[in-house]
Amino acid sequence: MASFKKITLLIMIMFGMVFFLVACGGGEGTETTGDNDGDPSGDITSDGEEEDTLYIGLTNAPGGFNPLNASDTVAQWILRMLYPTLLEQPESLVFDGNLAESFETEDNQSFTITLRPDAEWSDGEPITADDVAYTLELIANPDVETTWGVNISSLEGLQSTGKWEDGAAGVAGVEVVDEQTLILTTKTPVDPNYIKEMIGFNVYIVPKHIAEQYEPAELANSDFATTPSVSGSIYQFVQYETDAYVQLEANPTFYKGEAQLKHVYLRVVNGTSLVTELQSGGVDMAAGGGIGVVPVSEVDTLAADDNLDFESYPGFATQFMFINNEEFDADVRLAMMYAIDREAIVEQLFRGNAEVLNSTYTSASVYFDPNVEAIPHDVDRARELLEESGFDTSQEIELTVPTGNRAREQSASLIQQNLAEAGFNVTQVTFDFVTALANVREGDYQIGLIGIPLTSDPDQTYLWSQSGTTNLGRVNDERMEDLLEQGRTSTSMEERQEIYSELQEYWRDQAFSVGLYGDFQYKVQNKELNGGIKEFWGGSLHDMHEWTKD
Repeated sequence: MASFKKITLLIMIMFGMVFFLVACGGGEGTETTGDNDGDPSGDITSDGEEEDTLYIGLTNAPGGFNPLNASDTVAQWILRMLYPTLLEQPESLVFDGNLAESFETEDNQSFTITLRPDAEWSDGEPITADDVAYTLELIANPDVETTWGVNISSLEGLQSTGKWEDGAAGVAGVEVVDEQTLILTTKTPVDPNYIKEMIGFNVYIVPKHIAEQYEPAELANSDFATTPSVSGSIYQFVQYETDAYVQLEANPTFYKGEAQLKHVYLRVVNGTSLVTELQSGGVDMAAGGGIGVVPVSEVDTLAADDNLDFESYPGFATQFMFINNEEFDADVRLAMMYAIDREAIVEQLFRGNAEVLNSTYTSASVYFDPNVEAIPHDVDRARELLEESGFDTSQEIELTVPTGNRAREQSASLIQQNLAEAGFNVTQVTFDFVTALANVREGDYQIGLIGIPLTSDPDQTYLWSQSGTTNLGRVNDERMEDLLEQGRTSTSMEERQEIYSELQEYWRDQAFSVGLYGDFQYKVQNKELNGGIKEFWGGSLHDMHEWTKD
């Protein structure tokens, strides 16, 4: 920090600028954090005292700021700072009121939501039930690009994709009673936790008076989606320097009280630079959650740093080798699963700080079934399945590998070697993450490595159903559809646990994809920060307005 300030001062002098600094309290100073290591974040200048400013390290840049269409975890995390949700989830499947004071049901089908009467947008307009209803209508509108369709698909009057039924022009399951009250009605009774997570916690409420200025089809490319002008949550958007940093400032109208830390900079740095910045104080915390990832090789160094708090625990971040089910049948897919030594990946690349996925849930989920054992590494069995399938082993198979995640890139070489030992002819093809994800989404791939953040609720319709928005494996299986439907519409946790245990076993045996590993989540932050990442990473921001720095 000190060396950079000297460099900055020399540059100022070269341009003939004279700066007068206030030596003692009462005045506003200028604190500058720069990069001494060549990372792309550039210089960040904050008006205000350093103890009022929070620097967060990201290893991925956000894909945008559209609260209706955020497919990447970075964007979703930042949007939670900008837009209100009805509920908070401080712990997995534990829900507290946020914008909603109450979220109640007597029959598990009709949910009455009462909003806080004091909630305002940052421009002074009240946040009302009309904003909530309008948000849900936008998601259901066929003209709107959105990632949240499946989240609201259980509501009456919507298709399985979450869009309006043919001939409709609205959501029958949404009724505004008054400014602070609305009722959501589902097609059939559901587990309340399902609605609370999918809609209450995961849907960002948008300001109707801003969004309605645009045609629905134009929202994705509008200023609304790229430079948010109105906030209803903890912070307001200031600017985004592409691939460098996102700047936010405290929202003075936030209904829980103005944030103690007035300025936030989310810096985009690579993993090595993140470690350096954590040690030097250039960032106060790593974002964690798979979006602020420190290299495993540096874990021991950070854990031993007396200035840092460090913790590690299982989370909801996962890595899959998705398989294009339209190209490979179950025997071939299962041969791939037997061929890959996932235990070796966990030990060699993560030093044990990860777990092999026995199916499609991590051990952090209350729905995880430890009795569904992972398919073991067995090259002979892989070869047998391959021979029985009649698969042409001379066929070249492309393994799509996104760049930017070092552990994932290293795992690709181990996977390629394992598959070759079983008789597959595999070639790696690399793309930046955005391109790789786009190719996999379009089905323009054969096998590919993609990380997926899971939700606390066990419903994975979005991943393994034909109606799913993230059905990267292009799965089309009647029994899977039936199990997903049963799980989604069951009304108790006990019933759902039985269904999802069966689903886990069936998913494993059909090898719709290869669950590689769930890497552990690291909490790394300066000891001067009071607050920060929680064990349930997705709920870490519920008290962000109370965070302080000593």
